[in-house]
Amino acid sequence: MDAVADQLQGSSGLYVAARGRTSFSLFPRPSIAVEGVAFADRNGALLIESSELRGDVDVLPLIAGRLKVASVKLVRPRAQIDLDKKPAGVAGAAARAAAAKPATLEAAAADNVRFGVVSIVDGDARITYRSRVYALERINANFEWRRIGEAAALTGAFNLNGERLEAIFWVARPGALLRGEPSVVTGRLDGEILRVEAQGVGQLGANARFEGRAAASAPSAQQALQLFGVAAPLPGPFTDAQFSAQATLAPGEAHFKGARLFVDGNEFRGDIDLQKEDGRPTLTAALQSEFLSLRPFLADAPPLVAANGQWSKQPFDLPDLSGADVDLHLAVGHARLGRLKVEDAAIEVTLRDGAAEFAITQAHAYRGGLKFRASIAPSPDGLALRANAQMTAVEAGPLLWDSYGKPVLAGSLNATLAVDGAGDRMATLMQNLNGRANLALIDGEISGVDLEKALRRLETRPLSSAVDIRSGRSTLDAASATVKIENGVAGISEGVARGPGFTLAFGGSARLPERHLAVKAIAREADSAGQTADSAPGIALELAGPWDELALGLDAQAFIRRSDAAAPLLPRLDPPPPKEPAGR
Repeated sequence: MDAVADQLQGSSGLYVAARGRTSFSLFPRPSIAVEGVAFADRNGALLIESSELRGDVDVLPLIAGRLKVASVKLVRPRAQIDLDKKPAGVAGAAARAAAAKPATLEAAAADNVRFGVVSIVDGDARITYRSRVYALERINANFEWRRIGEAAALTGAFNLNGERLEAIFWVARPGALLRGEPSVVTGRLDGEILRVEAQGVGQLGANARFEGRAAASAPSAQQALQLFGVAAPLPGPFTDAQFSAQATLAPGEAHFKGARLFVDGNEFRGDIDLQKEDGRPTLTAALQSEFLSLRPFLADAPPLVAANGQWSKQPFDLPDLSGADVDLHLAVGHARLGRLKVEDAAIEVTLRDGAAEFAITQAHAYRGGLKFRASIAPSPDGLALRANAQMTAVEAGPLLWDSYGKPVLAGSLNATLAVDGAGDRMATLMQNLNGRANLALIDGEISGVDLEKALRRLETRPLSSAVDIRSGRSTLDAASATVKIENGVAGISEGVARGPGFTLAFGGSARLPERHLAVKAIAREADSAGQTADSAPGIALELAGPWDELALGLDAQAFIRRSDAAAPLLPRLDPPPPKEPAGR
């Protein structure tokens, strides 16, 4: 056993000890078996305890009276590997090759040293890296490295967190790689939950880096990351994920050029950079996508509206976003959220110190322009929201149809909106909402209301006018209003509109927490110049009710009073008796 221990120690640089018996066999080929073998370094970075070591012995040295092991098989080894510690011990063959200067006789001699083949059967390993422990179980592997300067190959399979993975790693010039010289390397990790492969040129030492092609795929990126203990707060399931790029990897940084990313049915192309500064990772990306569906990225978001049609009372479950910074720039040809559509959009997503911001810095939407910015951050009340939007010359009809399925308005819409609020759920957020909005519509129409016809016939046929107003549509030359939101109540003021033959003044409020609207308006007949006389007839209207069931109300008695035939049917209001003169 001493000869075998000396050979293994000289090759590996580890101390070798045996606690069990040793046996030797000549048939069917010369071999040795040792029970209870342990390998270790002085610093505790590596400890391997194997139930049994089996070795195949070279025949020619044996004839000469020397025992030389050509290959080693470790049966049921248990390994503890601490990558946070620096190995210390006798310099093995690999260490001697690493210490030799490139392109010297010393390096050539080190590369010519025989190493051999090592197999592992049913092994376990506990690997510590940056104070985190990774457990590899049921390891079956074969490491073939016959000479230090010749190609080395590792093939094997193991269980990690309940998933069976197969691994292949190949190095063309391992001796040169150990000395900090470049060498072709390839690797692959394959399982049901994840597949990763890379081919390129690698270096170790002071200029450690890898440059080459990298690719990965996973049915779920979330589950693949969790396999390695990474709980990334990804926006959505990230299913059917595929990734490929020209990669440059170095300590503390990774760069992916010409990246192609497929996830949740979306395709992205561009460049991605990941760097660590002061231990904090920062992800920067500039990507392009011809078509983007935003729905998958909101799949894990809490519902805005509950099943009863009211704002959801489900508490927000905010992920911890403080672990990394993100700066994403995305150019999208066509983007869609439900039925809402935008084109030629420039999108920015940033993450700083746990606060997230989403912005559409410019986009075309419904034949107009759109800008939007929203930020969320943790607050003592749950979630703090700030948002602002700007629409320019947007077609209101298609926008309302895609948003609510009710195109009650049409025309060219200009609007600005700025809101802020805080809450631990959607219902409380709406109660605490504050902000301001300005709306202006030109060259449009109101569906379901014919103000011009109703006003024109109000004097001659008032009862028919009450019916006419509820049919057809009203053309709008212009309309505008101001909205001020305080603690969830939106006050609508300065509401004016004009169209052929009428003017309209309106105002009211919307109680956002209850999703209820109450607007009163007066329509008056106007001349061709849009002027309204003080004596012009008018119609009072009221639009009120839940947002989903708005009802138009009219002053029915006002129409009846204008009808000579129907007015006598109204209850007669007698004037009060005159007061008697004082002193009587």
